[in-house]
Amino acid sequence: MRRKLHSLVVLVAVSLAGCGRSSEEWVVPTPAAEAGGTELHIVGTVRRVELEGGFFAIQGEDGVTYDPTNLPSQFQKDGLSVEADARRRDDRAGIHMTGPIVDLVRIRLR
Repeated sequence: MRRKLHSLVVLVAVSLAGCGRSSEEWVVPTPAAEAGGTELHIVGTVRRVELEGGFFAIQGEDGVTYDPTNLPSQFQKDGLSVEADARRRDDRAGIHMTGPIVDLVRIRLR
C-alpha cells in the first residue's frame, strides 16, 4: 500500500510540474547527443516534412533546414517555435535529404 501511495504522489507531482512549464525550460533529449560534430545554436520553427514517410525538421531563421536525430516527441508539432543547442553531424548520412543532420543537445520553446 505504501508503495502505491508513493507512486501516486510521484505521478501527481510530475504531472503538476509539466503543467507549469515555461518556455524557458530546457529539455535534454534522449538519446543524448553524441560527442563530436560542430556545435551550433538553432532558432527556428519545427516543420513536418512529407517525404520518406514524413518526419520533423527544424527550419532555422538562418535559412537552413536541420534534420534532428533526437527531436523529443513533445516538440514534434508543425509550426512550433523552438531554440536549440545542437551538434552538426557531417559524419552521418540519411534518407531525408532536407539539410544537415544534427544531434540536439538541448531544446526549448521560444
